[in-house]
Amino acid sequence: MTASQREAAPLLSLVIPAYNEEENIRCGALQKAADYLADQNYVCELIVVDDGSDDATAALVVEASRSWPFLSLLRSAHGGKARAVTTGVLASQGKYVIFSDMDQSTPVRFVKDAVRELEDATEVVIGSRLIKGTKRRDGPLLRNLLGRGFSLLVRALLLPQIHDSQCGFKGFRREVAHELFGAMKVFGDGAQIAKGPMVTAFDVELLVLAKRRGYRIKEIPVVWSHVRTNRVNALKDAYRMFKQVMQVWLNDRRGRYDVSPSEPSEEQGRKLP
Repeated sequence: MTASQREAAPLLSLVIPAYNEEENIRCGALQKAADYLADQNYVCELIVVDDGSDDATAALVVEASRSWPFLSLLRSAHGGKARAVTTGVLASQGKYVIFSDMDQSTPVRFVKDAVRELEDATEVVIGSRLIKGTKRRDGPLLRNLLGRGFSLLVRALLLPQIHDSQCGFKGFRREVAHELFGAMKVFGDGAQIAKGPMVTAFDVELLVLAKRRGYRIKEIPVVWSHVRTNRVNALKDAYRMFKQVMQVWLNDRRGRYDVSPSEPSEEQGRKLP
């Protein structure tokens, strides 16, 4: 990426939430993302949102930004992944906005596939571990079974056409991203108070909002690898996410995700550049 490119508006914003990611950063995860973006022939920005980490995450990102001028750090009080991603997305300047996990469980190279779909009139792109073409390296059996059960529940209640709502790799046109993240109810600003790691179902609410607004959603197959972490408690997280899905379902039944007269209509949403 040349100096003149860096001065132009970015085509892509990659947002990575980070809560106590020191180990993954030291193991090269952030470098992989930054190196990939540096090799592209278009302008990018990489936004890491530190979700109130109590390790060296923030310091390592600041250090890395000296090597990659397109990398920036945002700090947020600890509120969980939903709040961290929202902070980064709403600060993004790229025409397209993608969020992904720091651990590279979905490799950064799938940015290319997501950008291609977004350039081809798709408004929301989601990585999927459950459709044809996927290569999945599963983790513990219990987590795998709970994850598949959760996907079936979400399909039955809210998103029958979406196979995998929870893959941590999703892309949007910027106007769409800003609208959807700004409209969340269960995971809206200030809705979450986190203590320690917190896996949530904010992706479900996001996709329900996109569906209700008539946006085109495209699942793309990705390679996904389980990365060991102590930030996931399969049973506790499953229970929390079940309750959240039921909150989203209830909101949906009450029409809280329908487009109001003051919001863009479905046809307006489809006319985004």
